Amino acid sequence: MPGSMHGTEPIVVSVDLATPAGRAFADFTAGLAGWWPVATHSLSRDVASRCSLDARPGGAVEEITAGGERFRWGTVTAVEEGRRVRFSWHPGREADTAQWVDVTFEAAGPGCRVTLTHGGWEALGEIAPILRREYAAGWPEVLGGDFASYCAARC
Repeated sequence: MPGSMHGTEPIVVSVDLATPAGRAFADFTAGLAGWWPVATHSLSRDVASRCSLDARPGGAVEEITAGGERFRWGTVTAVEEGRRVRFSWHPGREADTAQWVDVTFEAAGPGCRVTLTHGGWEALGEIAPILRREYAAGWPEVLGGDFASYCAARC
């Protein structure tokens, strides 16, 4: 796999939820403002900020501050309603350094398995291994903690 020799292979994080796949998809996309941890994982670090994901090709993934300032984090590149969303990812950086994030929602028993894969690290050049380590620690918290808790509370 290209990049594997440099520690830039994709990060893969999965979480099993008691929520049906279609509902988890809606919670992840349309509900992003309700579960994304803006106090710790945002550019503004302002709890009054909110995040938004417009789940259609070309839609924005962005942070919106209480004052209305918008920070583009990425762009939706593919959607399979209720099953998958893929977007570019470059919070706080230029779009030409974007990686990609692919999130799938698959039925698993009475609930679903959500799998987030984050790759394309090569676009970051020499800082890729550093940022990859940070995301490898952060995604399990965000997906398995914040998102899973949000879904459980709504289930």
